[in-house]
Amino acid sequence: MPKISDERRLARRQQILDAAWRCFAREGLHVTTMDDIIRASGLSAGAVYGYFRNKDDLILAALTTSLAGLRERLVPLVTTRPLPAPAELVGAVLGEIAAFTEREGFDLKRIALLGWSESQRNETVRGTMAGFYRAFREQLAAATIVWKQEGKLPATLDEQAAAKALLALILGYVVEAAVLDDVTPEDIRRGVAQLGIGSA
Repeated sequence: MPKISDERRLARRQQILDAAWRCFAREGLHVTTMDDIIRASGLSAGAVYGYFRNKDDLILAALTTSLAGLRERLVPLVTTRPLPAPAELVGAVLGEIAAFTEREGFDLKRIALLGWSESQRNETVRGTMAGFYRAFREQLAAATIVWKQEGKLPATLDEQAAAKALLALILGYVVEAAVLDDVTPEDIRRGVAQLGIGSA
């Protein structure tokens, strides 16, 4: 039997993840079964189980794949120098989140809410998410130090508190967009600018 190429393996894995995301978006994490995902993927049960042992394995893979994709897009925004002003950076981060999460037939922002809920019962999921958010929050803290040095934020600002507030704003956008469906990255960017955050 010919050996499948690495490129083909990655494509099949992504095909299964896309099927899982569609099922999770439609039915939720716990109602969705492996049979649902197998049917949606168009692959055989043996092919799907060759990549993922069970649904928990697939949920974790979907989460880590999403977070890795976001990391690729977001880290350059907060680590490249010179940094844009705070409102502009927030707008850019949210724009990347929107572009990454809006897929054909489903929206990863809605699935993110399911992942956050899952993290309350699954320590592995919680640890994975916490690691990503803590690392990103540290990068936001580093950005606030730069803004302080440039006079865009007060010199007395507590960068850790500011980073926590920025992360809350970013995660809040995900919730608001998923639940209310009437908010855009530009709305948040404009609101932050009009509140005068980072306009010192």
